[in-house]
Amino acid sequence: MDFIEELGALAVASRLKRLTDRLLRGGSEVYKSLRLEFEPSWFTLFYLLSTKDAPVSILEAADSLKVSHPAVIQTAQILIRRGLVRSFQDRADRRKRLLTITPKGKRLAESLCPVWDGFVAATTELFQGAGVDMLDALRKLENHLDEEDIGPRILRKVKARQYEAVEVVDFRPEYKDRFRELNEVWLKEYFRVEPADRKMLLDPEKEILNKGGFVFFAKLQGEIVGTAALLKLSDATFELAKMAVAEASQGKQVGRKLLDAAVARARQRGVETIFLKTDKCLRAAIGLYRSAGFRACRPPSVEDGTYAREKTATVMKLNLEKK
Repeated sequence: MDFIEELGALAVASRLKRLTDRLLRGGSEVYKSLRLEFEPSWFTLFYLLSTKDAPVSILEAADSLKVSHPAVIQTAQILIRRGLVRSFQDRADRRKRLLTITPKGKRLAESLCPVWDGFVAATTELFQGAGVDMLDALRKLENHLDEEDIGPRILRKVKARQYEAVEVVDFRPEYKDRFRELNEVWLKEYFRVEPADRKMLLDPEKEILNKGGFVFFAKLQGEIVGTAALLKLSDATFELAKMAVAEASQGKQVGRKLLDAAVARARQRGVETIFLKTDKCLRAAIGLYRSAGFRACRPPSVEDGTYAREKTATVMKLNLEKK
């Protein structure tokens, strides 16, 4: 049983590494059998330098090989100790280190050329036997990774699943205590619960719903884990407020789902502008709002000063286009 093969795409990186290790090990055995003091891991940098008439900088080598500067430096140090490569400062720019192959390195490269021809022939035979143009497949794969690396691709898929797992529902009397609890925890962590907060949290029906606003709740696996409110300032203007997500559910797209639901409801009601007040210390929240199109602005022309924290608040707004 080949467990890594059974894992399929989940273990593709491990499988490629296993294949790479196998090919490198085979190459190392070839060099040893021919009594050539050379390692496959040195090949790309050594070959690059052997084909250049002029010295090559660390930066140029890293760019050409599409590897990191530390990786080039590490291999270069080995080749320097072996006497195959020489390193020196660039006279025009003393911050730059230049690499060039030594006479000993050139002699070794000449003796290695027939071996490398054998590598090409054997690899070509291997690919033909597999019935795959592996070099073309690798080129296409690398081009796709240049467009978007694997990390962001994975995160995008994970976030999409997290987003779909969140259910947003409207206010229900049985959720009233949860509205207060979630917001109190959030306020106590970053600010303090002020009288105006307590008034709204204790009676959201009177202070929000009866005034034309909305209260939303996010459910994850049947549990209320987040909440948000839209406060009516006028028929054309609402304020996004009282958004809070349970700590254990943060980073699971709960805030994004609540925000999208609030914006969608505002669009349905013909609202033109949504304001919100946040704080510079809430970087994750500001990033979320910006990604949804909110931009910093002056406070709306309504009475302010309800909360002490408004003195340092960052006001943002989203203009909704009519459809």
